[in-house]
Amino acid sequence: MKRKIALLMTMVLLMSTLQMNFVFAGEGTAQVENATTTAAVENGTMNLSMDDAVKLAIESSREMWKIDDGIKQAQEARKKGSSAKEQAETLMSLSLEQISGIKLATGVDPINNYVDTLLAKNGYYITYADTQTKQLQKNKELLNLGIEIETKSLYYQVLVAEKTIEINEGNLAKAKEQLRVINLKFNSGSATKAEVLNGEMAVQKAQTDLDSSKDDLEVAKLNLLNKIDLSFDTELVLTDKTLNYVPTADINLVAALAKAKTDRPEILTALNNLELQKIETKAYTAYYTSNLRQNKSAVEKLKDAELNIPQVYKNVELDVRTSYLSLVKAERALVNMDKTVELAKEASRINKLLYENGMVAALDVLEADTQLAQAEIGRYQLLISYNINKLMFDNSNLIGSSSGK
Repeated sequence: MKRKIALLMTMVLLMSTLQMNFVFAGEGTAQVENATTTAAVENGTMNLSMDDAVKLAIESSREMWKIDDGIKQAQEARKKGSSAKEQAETLMSLSLEQISGIKLATGVDPINNYVDTLLAKNGYYITYADTQTKQLQKNKELLNLGIEIETKSLYYQVLVAEKTIEINEGNLAKAKEQLRVINLKFNSGSATKAEVLNGEMAVQKAQTDLDSSKDDLEVAKLNLLNKIDLSFDTELVLTDKTLNYVPTADINLVAALAKAKTDRPEILTALNNLELQKIETKAYTAYYTSNLRQNKSAVEKLKDAELNIPQVYKNVELDVRTSYLSLVKAERALVNMDKTVELAKEASRINKLLYENGMVAALDVLEADTQLAQAEIGRYQLLISYNINKLMFDNSNLIGSSSGK
């Protein structure tokens, strides 16, 4: 009997020192090896694909290390929770005589907090650790996706800047050619000095636009280099320059909604909270009578957790539908800009013909060329915008439309 009491005394002391408040998101000390990618740096120049950029950004994320460390802590907490459950089951199987003997011998009540002991017996802390592990794993998935979206957006910004330079170079060449023609006509007496000045101003504006777009490219490259944690002196050569356009008519909204209702983290959180609240409410209502505040509060919390489930599903559906409508809106703007570019090309062509026949001034030709360049740049920017919206919608089963902005 003395040996049994001694064993029980040891278990009581272990229970009294067991920490039940789990911490999963502290500063990690994880060591991460330098990962390799297919991107190659030679003489300070890197040929960078979009996938390589995403890999580099993920590998350099300190937040990813913290989540990995948190998952390890959650797994360790589960072991403690399992131990607490076994100890609670043993303590609650004791007779009143055994409990009194332990209290008399140690001065410690083996069940001084009956509710916590009951929670441990019902597996609350095991369930809590399990749900936190799932949440952290989902958070890791979300972090990966968030980094991917941000990195691709920065990659797209570099592509936009490069395309803008290409278009502005073409516009500058047109302005210079038009100025050459104006000067020839001026020398032959068929053009005025005002037309020459307008031509020179057009060349100056085109040069300014080109210089500005080159500055924008440098800024865009610096932002991308910062995200993928490379030296600012690295010269980037982007290899993925083709942008795809998938019409919204080919997108399955119903399938996206179904997948979101299965995978979204908000739903996982709500379901986990309900599972934990059921265990907590069961323990509180078993210990406290129905007229006590603790009992009523536990029952009310369970009702709130149950009512929250359908609202979360509704919020997720609203978010996916909003993401889809944003994609439709981006597509409409892109289609309209395609038409604008075609009109601008035709206007430029006609103005050149009219000018050659002396029916319009040189300024009309210069303005038409400038408007065409602006339309082409705008069209490419809208194509980028559409691709980003498409990326957000494709991943709406995991991330909300407001999370990636």
